[in-house]
Amino acid sequence: PKPEFAITLASPSDLDVFSENPVTLSGITKANALLAVSAEEEDYLTQADTKGSFEIEVELIGGVNQIVITAFDEKGSEVTQKLLLVYSTEFAKYITARESQSQGLADSIRERVEQKVSQALKSPKALLGTVTDISENTLQIKSSGGEIEQISVSADTSALAMGKTNKEVKVTDVAIGDYIVAMGFMNGNGVLDTKRILITSPDEATFRMAIFAKVSKDNNTSLITQLVRGGEDKKVTPQRAVAVFLISEGKASKITFAKISVDDTLIAIGTDAGDTFGARTVFVVSRP
Repeated sequence: PKPEFAITLASPSDLDVFSENPVTLSGITKANALLAVSAEEEDYLTQADTKGSFEIEVELIGGVNQIVITAFDEKGSEVTQKLLLVYSTEFAKYITARESQSQGLADSIRERVEQKVSQALKSPKALLGTVTDISENTLQIKSSGGEIEQISVSADTSALAMGKTNKEVKVTDVAIGDYIVAMGFMNGNGVLDTKRILITSPDEATFRMAIFAKVSKDNNTSLITQLVRGGEDKKVTPQRAVAVFLISEGKASKITFAKISVDDTLIAIGTDAGDTFGARTVFVVSRP
């Protein structure tokens, strides 16, 4: 059977927590596919090698990051994968403490837990949702998808109330109805041992996406393009702070939107309003 066109991420995994920036996304997809990666504030483009492997660094913002990855083959077929990542510089101290804890274990114990601890250190996790129940050492949250999760807390769990001004609070200040981002390490029972909580508001699902198209008409304010797959007309207009890059021999040089020409092939990242696509970033991937 014909192999399915897909994106398989090697790292990171959904809901991973990071204390360092940028992070590296790596995985496999169709050989030579172009991959557009849209993060919260920046967009990126890379190309898979002849075996389908790819790797790219992405900048995160503090808190929850919605990452959209779209791969295109030469015929314009596409596949998209979305990823939620959490970035917290404050979380670095919990990773350091975890490392110190593992170094203090007796050798006989170390042999039994080394693999699990090592994995936990590499992949601290986050759970997001609305608090539905509170007990002495446990919070119950309901995710946007309706899943119920239990998280353990302690007097050492720190909390940050996010708003116009962020404020450190006590974990006992978390209330039923609060939307939280809980960060920690999964224990052997599949319960998140929570080290830090962000009290915030739920993020709306992102509508950022990518299109692969060829320019048929252009002027200084908009483009008329045809999607590479299917030939559908799509008007592309620049958002206020649009970034445009010309890709040549694997290198990107910045150009203006007005420098995009007829017959250029491009990947635009932005939001689709139906008859018009508002581009935040445009990569001109080939020109005659």
